[in-house]
Amino acid sequence: MESSERSSSVPTQALNPFMPGAGIRPPELVGRERDLEAIDRMVARTKLQLMNQGIIYSGLRGVGKTVLLLSLQEIANSKGMATARIEAEGDPRADYDKLFREIGLLAARLQSSTLQDKLSNVISNVESVSLSIMGIGGSVTVSDSDELRTSSLRLELMIESIVQQLRSENSGMYLFIDELQEMDKEPLGTLIAIQHRMGQENMPFYLIGAGLPNLPGVLSRTKSYAERLFDYRTIGQLSEEDTAEGFQKPAQRGTRPFSDEALKELVHVSHGYPYFIQAYGKAAWNASDSSPISLESVKRSEPIARAELDQGLYASRWQRASLKGREYMATMAHVGGDTPCSSSDIAEDMGKTPKETSAVRDALIHLGLIYSPERGKVAFTVPGMGEFITRATPPTGQAYDQTR
Repeated sequence: MESSERSSSVPTQALNPFMPGAGIRPPELVGRERDLEAIDRMVARTKLQLMNQGIIYSGLRGVGKTVLLLSLQEIANSKGMATARIEAEGDPRADYDKLFREIGLLAARLQSSTLQDKLSNVISNVESVSLSIMGIGGSVTVSDSDELRTSSLRLELMIESIVQQLRSENSGMYLFIDELQEMDKEPLGTLIAIQHRMGQENMPFYLIGAGLPNLPGVLSRTKSYAERLFDYRTIGQLSEEDTAEGFQKPAQRGTRPFSDEALKELVHVSHGYPYFIQAYGKAAWNASDSSPISLESVKRSEPIARAELDQGLYASRWQRASLKGREYMATMAHVGGDTPCSSSDIAEDMGKTPKETSAVRDALIHLGLIYSPERGKVAFTVPGMGEFITRATPPTGQAYDQTR
């Protein structure tokens, strides 16, 4: 029987250390020590003017890629590196605008006021370069291709000028990009080419990107030599030990740890996904006033956690698909559940040929709802999406969100 005595007069929910959300930092970053050590090594080598590779992280939704990028940027910035971060959109103009804006603010994040002034001057000089110098007069209407070519040249000039100044101060430029698989091939190709040339000239510019499992393939199709430019890392589920730590450490700091039985159940239902840890941890915390939090409270809270995941992680993505897309995903769930399945098997189950279903498959890939782990196969980008479709059988007649 649980005690009703609270350890504080503050409402339990106000003390809750767990909070699911896209990019929201968990109270405990567990299982990523290898990646934190990697950024430490990169910084140390940069200060010695030794070269590094960029880093590319890929994995499903909900495994903590965004949080990891934020943590790596914070470490690099705290150690005197110049950092900038964007989330790719897929529109080349929008992505270039984001890059110019964030790189323009790069100097303000530095701890050294002297280096801040130097970089501010460099950025101002680059920004003052007239478009006419690049072959396009400011008063002339230019084509889309000319505008993108100008943006490419301007970005290359800006990064090169900044990195030259940083190298003289034993520092470097670290550009963090989330959802990198979304970036249009024009700015993406420019960034890969800059990374390549900076490496050849021993200049410290490093692209650190994160995206879905298809990201390595996107990079190699954009520039074939991208395979050799980066340290490719897969971000997946946490081990049972790390998952338990992700639940227990925040709870212990809140003076209400989980019982051994409750912790075992939470590790089981969360499957090692950081986003799930936050959702189940939040629900279990709110369902109990006792210390330790019991298995009974965890069991009672599970439907609440699933409902939050359904609404925040699955339903919104279901709504982004067209009616044909939903039919395709429902068939995926029927054929393969949450495991990769054959495109031809899906088409057969739908009573169609693979050619007839290729357009809807490609549209779902473009929306980031599914991906192709290998030729001829597809899988959901969100863990548990197949189980949700099978369990919840969401109506196909829901409003179609065409925002992407």
